[in-house]
Amino acid sequence: MRVVEGDDEAVLRDQRTYYDARASEYDGAAWPADMVEVGDAFDRVPVHGDVLELAAGTGVWTERIVRGARSLTVLDASAAMLDANRERLGAAAANVDYRIVDLFEWRPERQWDACVFGFWLCKVPDDRIGAFLAAVADALRPGGVVCCVDKTAIAEPPTELEDRTLNDGRRFTIIDHPRPPDRLVEVFAAAGLTVEVETFGSRFSLVSGTRR
Repeated sequence: MRVVEGDDEAVLRDQRTYYDARASEYDGAAWPADMVEVGDAFDRVPVHGDVLELAAGTGVWTERIVRGARSLTVLDASAAMLDANRERLGAAAANVDYRIVDLFEWRPERQWDACVFGFWLCKVPDDRIGAFLAAVADALRPGGVVCCVDKTAIAEPPTELEDRTLNDGRRFTIIDHPRPPDRLVEVFAAAGLTVEVETFGSRFSLVSGTRR
């Protein structure tokens, strides 16, 4: 791990390129056993009505959300990830509004009943997390539900960089910055989102709550 120094824009460009290139091999990674518990907890969060999913990737959470949503809007910066998402959902993808969006630039044009994002917040550096969560709050109707699955940490380290290698040997640098539960509650609250954090082992957390 290396600490981010100076302007992180180059790292974020590398990160976008990495996830676009990784789409074809993303679902080949083995999930740890405690992800079953995370999935069960996720299913208990009242995500329904008009739902927005951010950084949806290949659709691990999308296929759960689409079952109970009245409408579903899915955003991701990677066209390849969204193609994989459509393939995973099959016929259900016809009911999803897919959009290619840079979430560091995104501002909502309407409001939804719920907003979901999985394993995205740990890819957001500290100097951008406030703006991102403010956009999430703006995307929710008052009382709307927010749900976030992410890595967790015992104590918050500096924003760090992680080197990743694809199957074809290409190397990329991405952000890897999990945050402890108290810090997650703090940053969500600063954006007007009241949340609770449930942890699973030492690796994962589920954040859920509502917009004030």
